[in-house]
Amino acid sequence: MPREIVLGNGRLTVALDKKMNIRDFSYPEEGLENHAKGHPFRIGVWVDGAFSWLGDEWEVSSNYLPDTLVSKCSALNKKLKIELKINDAVYSFQDLFLRKVRVNNLTEVNREVRVFFSHDFHLYGEESGDTAFYEPSNKSIVHYKRCRYFLINGVTRINNGIYEFATGQKEAFGKEGTWKDAEDGKLESNPIAQGSVDSTISFKLEMKPNSSDTIYYWIACGKNLTEVKDLNTFVKTEKVEQLLLRTEDYWSAWTNRRSIDLSVLPREISSLVKRSLLTMRNHVGDNGAIISSCDSDVLYFNKDTYAYVWPRDAAICAMAFDVAGFQEISRLFFSFCDRIISDEGYFAHKYWSDGSPGSSWHALIDEAGHRQLPIQVDETALVLYALWKHFEKYQDVEFISKVYPKLVTKTADFLKNYVNQETGLPKPSFDIWEEKAGTFTATAACICAALSAAAKFAEVFYDRKRQVDLDKVAGRMKDAILKNLYDNKLERFIRGFFPNGQRDTTVDSSLSFIFLSETFEPQDKHVLETMNTLEEKLWINNSVGGMARYENDEYYRVSKKVQGNPWIICTLWLARWYIAKATLKNDLKKALDLLGWAKKNSSSSGILAEQIDPNNGNLISVSPLSWSHAEFVLTASEYVEKFKKM
Repeated sequence: MPREIVLGNGRLTVALDKKMNIRDFSYPEEGLENHAKGHPFRIGVWVDGAFSWLGDEWEVSSNYLPDTLVSKCSALNKKLKIELKINDAVYSFQDLFLRKVRVNNLTEVNREVRVFFSHDFHLYGEESGDTAFYEPSNKSIVHYKRCRYFLINGVTRINNGIYEFATGQKEAFGKEGTWKDAEDGKLESNPIAQGSVDSTISFKLEMKPNSSDTIYYWIACGKNLTEVKDLNTFVKTEKVEQLLLRTEDYWSAWTNRRSIDLSVLPREISSLVKRSLLTMRNHVGDNGAIISSCDSDVLYFNKDTYAYVWPRDAAICAMAFDVAGFQEISRLFFSFCDRIISDEGYFAHKYWSDGSPGSSWHALIDEAGHRQLPIQVDETALVLYALWKHFEKYQDVEFISKVYPKLVTKTADFLKNYVNQETGLPKPSFDIWEEKAGTFTATAACICAALSAAAKFAEVFYDRKRQVDLDKVAGRMKDAILKNLYDNKLERFIRGFFPNGQRDTTVDSSLSFIFLSETFEPQDKHVLETMNTLEEKLWINNSVGGMARYENDEYYRVSKKVQGNPWIICTLWLARWYIAKATLKNDLKKALDLLGWAKKNSSSSGILAEQIDPNNGNLISVSPLSWSHAEFVLTASEYVEKFKKM
């Protein structure tokens, strides 16, 4: 289920689905430990002898307060005649999840209303060895295992605390958990449970006709019991209302210090630019790691998640942060890259947010049994290219000097040497979609751009010999791309070729990197022919629209009637081409329409997924995807820049 609301502060990340269930709860590093692992933390209401968890019986609306990471959600149950108005946030300065629930009694009679919150923790992402207990000194519930403690508490408007509680076992011996036991409106006050456990708490409100009342609820996160108790005291002293206001003010100030002038964009587009920046920020750890997605539902598709740092995806996010004026975030990322790059000068497939290598499906031998590097060389290249784009804008020589020896010099040396001397093209590596090993046009274009970037860095630091050498290799590679990867009969670039010499002529949207990397000009004849073919062959010709990834893409494929599912990033690459080749303002209309397409296919709260269902426009695969949001920011910024030049 797509995530509708994502909240965080660089250490604690909380994601909610469209039913307002917490589904992801990562702490203390981005994506490294998901203590919910997709299992729902529910909200329920008991009134007049009837019980309902927020779900299909409710009309739920999810959104954010403008320009913030504070939610603005509502849920209406016409049968119960109860409405909830909910604000959620992760406190900007300490590791607290905060919630304010305003309960509206929509009847003409006095009523007792009980509101329930369940907690289905899987600490460290594991299914056993947890403990949940009632802590009587501050009348709270605590879940813990090893060095992870989560204290849950709350008060009503008149300062009444938890009304009833329960801890219990789940997922074993036929037990579903205390959330199921809550459905009679009562909790049995079991004070402790261990193993695979959950907990549920309730608050009681005595409500007058057509009245409102408020519950304040929080989860304090720490590494020991003392830490979470101290945070609990802090919340009680400072009050949830005040902490929500501070968080709102913080994010409003952060968002509106951007450097993109959004005034030339329609309001709905400029709003999504700001939302995209906030969503991307939610995927950045304090150490500079930028993960691809906090959405763990893909775990049930392939038993792994997107909660990794892919250097390529993260580099594109860094470029988006840079164009928007958030250079301190991209610097954090480049410093992270400087720490994790291999001694040989390349990046692995992907990384955990602590910098350790992530899981991989890239083999060390090819189909013929020959050794190969299990990497995607475009990832290494795009980090170097993004670093140059950063320096080009901010001219921060002092920062660059700190990462120059490894992130520039060592990386450039690797890329320069990872070339087939006969063809001038890169040696085989896995493609940008991580599926096949070979020599690919998109990869070659990225490497060519990275080598040119390294040459420019050498010029900055007066290393004339290195500059000439790198320019020579880059120039030869550009010539080799035209000679070996452009097909005169097809009148376009091909995807690539494999180590056995077999050509891959699949129409693939990643060919957009021939101009995105600035290796070829957007008006170049070869680029025009290729991009025209991409649009002709990959555009989904129905009411949904959008660009497929490549011909007959099977990943999450919904329908054989179209080439594949439309992807946000691929559609925005088409928009960026229209912007890049535009010579008149009227030429920009198509790009603006494509930005509007992305907006139309975002969630109600402004979340962009990886893919779209070609039949109905529903979000598919992970949602949000930080790369999708980064491409939206880049496309909008390029539109503004081009518009102002005309």
